[in-house]
Amino acid sequence: MELWRQLNQAGLVPPGLGPPPQALREVSPVEIPGQTLRTAGADTGGACDSLLWIREELGNLRRVDVQLLGQLCSLGLEMGALREELVTILEEEEESSKEEEEDQEPQRKQEEEHLEACPAPHPPDFEMMI
Repeated sequence: MELWRQLNQAGLVPPGLGPPPQALREVSPVEIPGQTLRTAGADTGGACDSLLWIREELGNLRRVDVQLLGQLCSLGLEMGALREELVTILEEEEESSKEEEEDQEPQRKQEEEHLEACPAPHPPDFEMMI
């Protein structure tokens, strides 16, 4: 499974998750050329046909499992690439916000100086009794 290997090398395999089952990593016995189902003796009431059907269905299920595993691995690799892209975007936004803060610093200082020049509101110097 090349995609699984790529996923593992990218560090995207969840911790504790081992390799795929051996049945998905090896060539299916159904796919081995020259391999046939042999029975000793006479056909016992269609048992051979049933076994062939079961074997064929198991092979179909295995193919579907391999396809699904491949799709999951592809999806994992794509998610890893998107995660890296997101990290890059967030870093760029952080840098631009720092630059904006640095650009706004002189303006803030001017506003503070202006506020210091204006006297703060305070209560009147006289008292009134009723």
